[in-house]
Amino acid sequence: MSLGRTRWSKMSELLGIPLKRTLDVDFAAELSKLIDSTSFQTASFFQSDISKVAAARNNAITPDISINGLDALKTYYAMLLQLERKFPDNQIEFTWFQTLSQKSLGCSQYSLQWEKLTIIYNIGCMYSLLALDSNNDSVESLKTSCLYFQNSAGCFKYVMKHQTNLKTMPVMDNSTADALASLMLAQAQECFWFKAVQDKHKDSLIAKLSQQIVDFYSEAISEAQRGKLIRNDWINHLKAKKAYFSAVTSYRMSLSFNEKKQFGSMVKALQKALQFVNDSTLSSQAKFKTVIESTLKEAQRDNDFIYLQQLPSELPKIKPALMVKPSSIVTLLPSIENSDQLFKDLIPVEVMDYCTAYNERQDKYIEQRVTNPLISLNKLLKESMTTFQIPQELITISEAELVQYEALLDNLHVNNKNIQSELGKAEQVLKEEALSDKQLRLKHGTLHWTLPESSTVNATYYEKLKKLKEYLDQGSAIDKQTDELFQSIDKKLITSEIKLPEPNDSLTNMIKKVIQERNAYSEKTKRKSLEYRILPKIISSYKKSGIANFEAVFTGHLKYFDEDLRYVNSTKQENAKLIKEIELNEENKTSESGVEAKKMERIDPRELYIEDLKYSYKLLDEVKENLNDGTAFYENLINSTSNFYNEVQEYDAARRMEKVQLDESLVSEAR
Repeated sequence: MSLGRTRWSKMSELLGIPLKRTLDVDFAAELSKLIDSTSFQTASFFQSDISKVAAARNNAITPDISINGLDALKTYYAMLLQLERKFPDNQIEFTWFQTLSQKSLGCSQYSLQWEKLTIIYNIGCMYSLLALDSNNDSVESLKTSCLYFQNSAGCFKYVMKHQTNLKTMPVMDNSTADALASLMLAQAQECFWFKAVQDKHKDSLIAKLSQQIVDFYSEAISEAQRGKLIRNDWINHLKAKKAYFSAVTSYRMSLSFNEKKQFGSMVKALQKALQFVNDSTLSSQAKFKTVIESTLKEAQRDNDFIYLQQLPSELPKIKPALMVKPSSIVTLLPSIENSDQLFKDLIPVEVMDYCTAYNERQDKYIEQRVTNPLISLNKLLKESMTTFQIPQELITISEAELVQYEALLDNLHVNNKNIQSELGKAEQVLKEEALSDKQLRLKHGTLHWTLPESSTVNATYYEKLKKLKEYLDQGSAIDKQTDELFQSIDKKLITSEIKLPEPNDSLTNMIKKVIQERNAYSEKTKRKSLEYRILPKIISSYKKSGIANFEAVFTGHLKYFDEDLRYVNSTKQENAKLIKEIELNEENKTSESGVEAKKMERIDPRELYIEDLKYSYKLLDEVKENLNDGTAFYENLINSTSNFYNEVQEYDAARRMEKVQLDESLVSEAR
């Protein structure tokens, strides 16, 4: 491969970075599939935008080396910014080929971000190539070339900085990126140097400008040698440029020394310039070498015969004059705000998922701030009454539900028997293994039968067996207790319709009405929440910003329920007053009726009915809790028993093999 795109002028040879090449992607088809899979809309609604993106990529992958070609790259970049916001990053595969290395290495990645950074890389390449085309040694062209080289360096620096966030392969290794940026800055500095030469500035200033070029090339060489992509012929070219400008620096310093009548230093500087120029392989090297040799010959003759100044051992270091820097990417690339908006009406599935998540959070918000507090306040009221309506939690259950509980209870017994059987099998294996060991020990004698006794090696298994049996016994005891609880429940009572006469107590009636009102308000708030959803606001926000960040929208949305929160706070105050009234009423009843009245109150049929219901439900709750705990208990115990049985089988198999081997060995010896 050739050295790459170069340009020769009165300036030394400059390099342009070749654009990366890519494979064609059927972007229209890929975007259509992506929209159909990640959005609630279909791709047919967005055919115009899809065609624009596909056309933009086609224009960007084979651009002319021109301002139009640069604009094509930037247009596609701006579209990628929008695609990043609208679509998942890892859905479309892109393939690009390196053009710096000896071989055209290809890399494929599923990543819009990787595609975007690769396009920025190509924009950097385009600026370097435009810098070459712009350079005709005129003042304006020098300014343009200098700016373009700095723009190019800015692009490569940006890629290097931001590719650390990629989840894919980098666009290029960081050393290569640094090398390219330093090369571009070196060539931008050359433009300043050449302008200074044209304007006949002082030789000391020209030397400082040249020294900065040398420093940039030194950085470029160092990073290129560490990198993975830059070829040796490029590195050799960079070394030649460094040597050439080192010679320029020393030559210009010699002229400066001549002005200061420091003729010994002048000769020393010219000698160094000659050493440097001899190391350069640029096409312009020969002509420059002739100039240096001629100047050195004349300077040596004058100093030897006229000035007689001693040559210094070292020359003073030259402070470089830095005139360039990488351009800010903000000034080079279009922003998403200044680009034509694509897929404005596209609503990704992700956004709809946000809506679902926020709806769930809204439901929980209503539950925690309205529904649950009202339930708790009603419960406090009920608990404050010695005689009250049937508690809300006492709801008639069906006979089918009782049958289900009975079946679950039977299942616990079945699990218990199965585990007992499994443990019996494991114990039998251990016993048979011990018996086999005993018989073989009798057969061969204790001195010859050298395997450890079963009672020693299987003690651990018996210990585990003992613990598992203890756990099983505990389960049996709880199952028995659960059986007794279940049998003691008044099943007819809790499966029959609950009917009570209306209470005559005015306070009880008032509290009943308050509770009903709160329950009705709670249901009304739930319906209100179901009707007032966040979806329209999220869609509106997303269309405006294109950013899926809706927390502030959700916070504002919840303010709609502030009225309901105020209602809950007012019911808290109402509750405190009612509870005081209940307490006062109970005190009055006690003082007026006395102990006998209290006794009569206890045998009130309504009170007894409620107490019987509560007792049966309490027993049923205990049964349900035991069933839940028992199910989890037996699941764990089944796993533990199964693991134990497997361990015993493995132990038995290992022991059996050891016995067979030892038995065969002893029988063989006996023969």
